[in-house]
Amino acid sequence: MNYLFQHRIETLAHNAVMNESQASSFTEQEICFSHWDFNFRDGWSQNFWLAKGDTQANNLNEAYKRIREQLIKIVPRIALIGQSYIDFITQPVLVHREDRDFAFLSYVADSEAVGLMFMENERKALRMLIDDSQIPEEFFFYWNDAVNTTGYSSKLLLMFSAIEAMVKTNAGRKDFAKLEQILGNDLKTELWGSREDSQGALRHRLVHGEYFEPGDSGRDYVELIHKKIIDYFNGCIFGETLLSENVKHPQRHFFVIKSSGMVL
Repeated sequence: MNYLFQHRIETLAHNAVMNESQASSFTEQEICFSHWDFNFRDGWSQNFWLAKGDTQANNLNEAYKRIREQLIKIVPRIALIGQSYIDFITQPVLVHREDRDFAFLSYVADSEAVGLMFMENERKALRMLIDDSQIPEEFFFYWNDAVNTTGYSSKLLLMFSAIEAMVKTNAGRKDFAKLEQILGNDLKTELWGSREDSQGALRHRLVHGEYFEPGDSGRDYVELIHKKIIDYFNGCIFGETLLSENVKHPQRHFFVIKSSGMVL
């Protein structure tokens, strides 16, 4: 079955490839990339592209997977070449089976940031951390960077560095006992492996250019690590629950805040 698709891409790269058939567009891997709502009077008025094409698949899920695989091949290369922000993962997509009179739409819209309360418990926690000498300054620098960044892999790498700073011994080695105290045995093994064998662990793979594997899917490691850190600070640093352990969508920020819905 043939599925037609249109996928929006958000980017600061202005598509200025002017070919004979359509201004501000080009075709790569049988996908047409055009600038969203371009015209010669207003120019590049919006920071979006439209990726348009078709794919053969047995069902909608397979079609959607193939579309993502095609774009994953192309879009990161455009990030290097265009030298600017580009993302399609958090953007809307329309998929239409050619012989049907309805289509699947996954719509994503920008949302306003919702704040979290900084109250008496948080103020007490701050005073304790200002006076505390057991947590190195590097941990807070890395953690601040992790909270402020948006990409999943970049968050993870910064969180790994923050934890590495916290468990580093005076000899410059990792204290695996403390690492397990913070993360628990299962998560520590998934992310760092063991003292004797760390090569298959996620942290080692990401740092050494191997990226994610299919077995890494289905686990939100950012949220899992975040919760473990909050638990550790409450239990081992403060000695009481000063930080909420049930925050929904932790590490909130002003940027790339999306709400989504799916319709047929």
